[in-house]
Amino acid sequence: MPESVGRRDDVGKYVMSIAEAMTGVDAHRIRRYEAAGVLKPGRTEGGRRLFSDADIATIREVARLEGEGINFKGIRVILEMRRGSAGR
Repeated sequence: MPESVGRRDDVGKYVMSIAEAMTGVDAHRIRRYEAAGVLKPGRTEGGRRLFSDADIATIREVARLEGEGINFKGIRVILEMRRGSAGR
């Protein structure tokens, strides 16, 4: 069975406080990542953010890239290239 079958990395299941604890990135920065367009977590019907495993990985990667001095425009391009969607 392929590894991706049965995996749901894109299902939102973590609230903001858990995402903070898992990544070490504070809520303010995570909201900035969303505002900059490099992160798009799911939302409950009430509007609460729900982060998936893929979102957690993205938060970690964005924080690392930001720490290296790359701006959000550059981070967005890097993430798009890694996902194979650059220039589409």
